[in-house]
Order: sequence, then C-alpha cells, then structure tokens
Amino acid sequence: MNTQHNTRLISLDVFRGLTVALMILVNNPGSWSHIYWPLEHAEWNGWTPTDLVFPFFLFIVGTALSLSFGKRVDAGASRKDLFIKLGQRSFVIFGIGLFLNGFPFNIPLNAEMAENFSFFSIFERFQTIRIMGVLQRIALAYFFAGSIILLFKDNQKRILATLVFVLVYELLMHLPLVDGWGAGSFEKMTNFGRYIDLAILGADHMYKPGGVPFDPEGLLSTLPAVATTIFGYFAGEIFRDKTALMDKIKKLLIYGAIFSAIGFLMDFVEPVNKRLWTTSYVVLMAGFSFLTLAFSTWFIDVKGWNKGFKPAIVFGSNPLVVFAGSGILGRIMYMVKVGEGASYMSIKGYMYIHWMVPLAGELNGSLLFALLNVAFWTGILWILYEKKIFIKV
Repeated sequence: MNTQHNTRLISLDVFRGLTVALMILVNNPGSWSHIYWPLEHAEWNGWTPTDLVFPFFLFIVGTALSLSFGKRVDAGASRKDLFIKLGQRSFVIFGIGLFLNGFPFNIPLNAEMAENFSFFSIFERFQTIRIMGVLQRIALAYFFAGSIILLFKDNQKRILATLVFVLVYELLMHLPLVDGWGAGSFEKMTNFGRYIDLAILGADHMYKPGGVPFDPEGLLSTLPAVATTIFGYFAGEIFRDKTALMDKIKKLLIYGAIFSAIGFLMDFVEPVNKRLWTTSYVVLMAGFSFLTLAFSTWFIDVKGWNKGFKPAIVFGSNPLVVFAGSGILGRIMYMVKVGEGASYMSIKGYMYIHWMVPLAGELNGSLLFALLNVAFWTGILWILYEKKIFIKV
C-alpha cells in the first residue's frame, strides 16, 4: 500500500484526463438527433452522466489551484505575483473562448458563405458573437476562486466569501425584483439569470437554443460555479495535508457522502439544474466529485491499478489544446461542404451518413463518430506528450 505524502498523484491526472475526454466525446456526436441518453444533458431539471463533466472539470481546476498556489508560495512567490498571473491567465482563457465563439468570423468556408462575403463581413461577426461560453465560465470561475484564495489566508474566511457568491445568486433568483421575472422561478423563460443576461449581454450576444436566447453559461449562474471551483480547492488542500494517503481518502469519502446526501435533499427545495447551475446542483456535483476522486485515488494510487491509464494522462496533459482544437476542427467540418446536388453536405454530415451509418447504424454510428474524434485527438496529444510539448497560459 502506498501511503506517501506526495501531492502529485496519478489519480488526479487520470481524473482530469477522463473528464476532458468525456467533454470532447459528448460535444462531438455524429448527429445531435441520435445520441444515447447518458451522453445528453438533462432536458432541464435533473441530471445525466453528461451533466457531471463540467462541474468535474471546474472541481479539478480548483484542486490545481491549491496545488499550484501552494508550490509557488512555498517557492517564495508573492501574492501580488500570483494575482498578476491569475488575471493574465483568466484573460487569455476568456479570449480564447471568445475566439472560438466567433470562428471563422464569416470567412467563407463554403459557396453559400462566399456569395455575400466582403472584408467588412469579418467585423460584422462581432455584432452577434456570443460573449459567454464554457471557456469563459472557466476563466471567470478560476479568477474569482483564485482571488478568494489569495485575498483570504484563513479557510473560514474563504468559505464565508464563497457563501457570499452563493447567497447573492440565491437572493437574485428568489427576490421579486422585476415584474414577470425571478421571484423563485427556475423555469427557462422567466428565471432572473436570463433577465440579467438579456439586460447586460443582449439577445444578440447570447446562446440561442431553438432560436430562444438563453445562455447556459450566463453571468448570474457563474456565481455558484465559483463555489464548485472552491470545493475543488479544498480537495487539493486535503492532498496537501501531511497525513497518510488513506486518511486523505477517508476525508474525501466523508465529504463526498455528506455533500451528495445534502444535494439530493436540496433537490426537494431547489431543482438540480445544470443550465442554471443551481446551488443544489453545486452541492450534489461536489459530493460526486469528492467520491470519484476518493475511489480513483484508492484504486490507482493505493492499490496500484494504474495500467492502461496512460491515454487518460495524455488526454489531460494539454486540455486547452484539445478543447480549442476540437472546437475549431468541428466548426470547419460542419461548414466546409463536399459533394453535389442532393449529396452536397458538410464534411461531418458526409462522414456520418456515408461512412458511420452504413457501418453501425444511426445511433451507434453517431457514437462511433464521437469515439473516432476522441481517438484522433488522443493521437495528437500523445505526440505532444512524447515530445514534452505542453501548451499552457
């Protein structure tokens, strides 16, 4: 049994890698009309395995904050230097997210786009670019969680500061501040988070599922996402303790069981909802995160069952590369078209209809396309890993 005090555990790398891989898998089906239910988000309230992915990633971001800040403080870094690095990194991640939202900025990738293209079309794209997104939420959650950690040296004050973020969210969602909005509504059309996004971002700069402006990574729901990141920070603090590894795992299990139970109970009062990032969702996902990290640490770092996990480690070694790269490639495959007449379609559609469906059917063909996408990026990331190329900001 391994009872070392080392904070760099294989399980953390595996957890991050599997989370990123699952994120790429669920974002790239062959057809959005043919998806196995575990690989779909819950329609509104409730959760599916896919709804674990984003909070797991933010939880890992928080864990990394604990380990990286701890190392830098031990090495003599000042809080001012850490603040500067925190701000720079958050700004770059947010900017990359904006770039992905705007890509290819109306640059013609097919005949239809080329018909009305002009140089000014590139700038016109900014009139309707979506401002928020996955990377933008990661950037903001990372920045505010890091700020809490740096501003308050005492963990009790850090917890109180985090509770302020959650309390502001709850008050705004429940108070009757604007007629017809909020007042405890957690429905898609009338929740107060949507009101804030419409008022500040504007409908033209929001995500529009089904043509209705609603942003699942909106401004207000980013507040409780900070709490998800802080939960991860405290998991990292557990690993930094100078105690035996099994004692750390027991703490993770206890916290996981407690928060999971509380999250399930909170669902009776406030719905578990990923798109609104409700407090019940935060607590429930924190519980699942603690439990997953505890079991993976026990299996991998204590029992030594770590064979075959290198692909996961490789996948988590360059998360920004694979997320941005898969987003750009996916957009290109959707916009660039091939064939003629009735067969004139996107590269993605052509591959799915002419290669995947004949081979595996509509449902399994859609899954096969997603799996091949993961395999492709595993190969790219493996090359970078072997060459020790790690792109960080």
